[in-house]
Amino acid sequence: MSNFFYYFCRELFLLPLRPFVRVHIDGMERIPASGPALLLCNHISHFDPPYMTAKFPRVIHFMADKPMLEIPVIGKMMQWGHVFPIDRTKNDRGALRTVMARLEAGHIVCIFPERGIRHGKTSVLGGAALPAGTAALWKMMDVPVIPMVIIGTDQLYALKNYPRFPRVFVRAGPMLPPDKKASREDLNDRIVVAWRKIFETMKQDYAILPHEFPQSAQKRWGKPEPVPVADAPEN
Repeated sequence: MSNFFYYFCRELFLLPLRPFVRVHIDGMERIPASGPALLLCNHISHFDPPYMTAKFPRVIHFMADKPMLEIPVIGKMMQWGHVFPIDRTKNDRGALRTVMARLEAGHIVCIFPERGIRHGKTSVLGGAALPAGTAALWKMMDVPVIPMVIIGTDQLYALKNYPRFPRVFVRAGPMLPPDKKASREDLNDRIVVAWRKIFETMKQDYAILPHEFPQSAQKRWGKPEPVPVADAPEN
């Protein structure tokens, strides 16, 4: 499949938002010009992927929850844009095989290791633990990891924020080299440390304000916070 729908979908989402959103993106010079890599990013809203790709120098193959790809028309366009599904209700070996195949083909594959949208104390940036499945995949595939942090996209859930010209921040941190000798626990810790270091430097560099830190869509809408649900099985 060509990259047409990848760029088409990106522009389809970003174009109507451009007049309202102030975007700050850095670290793109750290992205390797070729070769496979795992892109690992926190996940705070459905607006994350378009902003992650906005200035990314290569095509990203995203793993997304299966229901997203079942949306009529949009789901098919996402698949044509190199998005592939994972069924989080089970141990989805098919998704794992897809990740492996695309890495072996030399692509950059994005996984949201927190296994869903997270904010506050439910996120790694807020102190939560990182599920171990991604570290296991990293160890098995033996490819570099690109740690990325995104902040601010959850503000776009609330229309009242648009006249305020909300800020969105995206930063790619220094690449983490593969290490077959390291334990999964050690690799997991490296991801967590990288994310939190990026987050701390972003807060300082951009003077991120309290209202810009990740919140749930419900809180942005002024509604009660959702009740946390149990995690799906590890993949």
